Amino acid sequence: MIQHKNILLLFLLGLVYFNSYSQVKNLGKADFEDWKNDRIEEVTSENGWLNLSGLFWLNNELKFLNTLNQELILETQSRNENLGYFEWNADSVWFIPNSRTREKFNLPSKILQFPEESYGSNALKIPPWKWSIIERDESFGVRTRNLNHPSISKFNGIPAYGYQENWSIEAQFIPKFNESILIKNVVGQEYEVNVMGHILFQYEGQDHELLAFEEEGKLWVIFSDLTNEKETYPSGRYMYVGFPDRTGKLNLDFNYAYNPPCAFTKFATCPIPPKENRLDFAIPAGEKWPKDLGY
Repeated sequence: MIQHKNILLLFLLGLVYFNSYSQVKNLGKADFEDWKNDRIEEVTSENGWLNLSGLFWLNNELKFLNTLNQELILETQSRNENLGYFEWNADSVWFIPNSRTREKFNLPSKILQFPEESYGSNALKIPPWKWSIIERDESFGVRTRNLNHPSISKFNGIPAYGYQENWSIEAQFIPKFNESILIKNVVGQEYEVNVMGHILFQYEGQDHELLAFEEEGKLWVIFSDLTNEKETYPSGRYMYVGFPDRTGKLNLDFNYAYNPPCAFTKFATCPIPPKENRLDFAIPAGEKWPKDLGY
C-alpha cells in the first residue's frame, strides 16, 4: 500500500510540476450518460454488488462451506451438501474441496485464495455460486455470490440528478507524503488509510477542504453532505477525482458522486466518511439513494 502510494504521489507531483496533465482525462458533461450506463453494468455484472449473498468471517470454528436452500453458507460443521472447507494463516487462505467437489469440477486438492483487494480477483466459481476472500482489519472474510440472485432481475437502475455545470468545481490539490488517518467501516472495523492529498475548493464564497485517498490508482474521495438520508444514501457517497494539472488545479465534479456498495447489498464493508470530509451543505448532484432495494 505504501509503495503504491509513493508511486501515485510521484506521478501526481509529475503532473503538478512537469506539465504532464495531457496524460490524464477528466470526465465532463459529454461523458455523463456513458458513465451512468457503466455504473449499471458495474453493479449488475458477475463481480458486481447485486449478486452478493453472504459475508462470513473465518475463525477456528467457522470454516466449512456448505450449501443450504440454494445459497452458500459458512458453518462450524460439515453438512451432506458441502463443497469443502478453509485453512488459513496470517496472509493466505486455502480452500480444500471435498472429493465429490474435486471430481465433479476437476479441481486440485488444495487451492490458494489471496485477498482480492491485494492481488486482484482470485475467486472460485462453481455455478451458480462464486466466492472470494477479502481482508479487513487483519481478519479474512469469505464473500459469496449467487449468480442467479433475484435482485438482478428486479433491478430498476440507479436514480441520479441530471448533469449540472455548477457542480463541476475548480479546486486545488495539495499532495501529502506522510499523512494518514483512521477510517471506520459500516461493520465497525477501523483501519489506517494513507492520505494522498488535500483538495481545497470554494462553494458560495466559503472555503472547504476534502481529504483524497487512493483507490485503484486514482484519487478518491469519501464524503457526506446534507442530502444524505433524504435524497442520497445515508452514510455518504464516493467520487473519483481527475488528476491535477501542473499548477495543482483539478476538477471536482460532484455530478459523478456515486453510491457506496452498501446501497446495493448488506454484505459490503463500506468505509464511512471521516469527519474531515463531512460537508455542511447540500450537494444535489450525482447518484441518488436507490431506496427500492431496501438498503
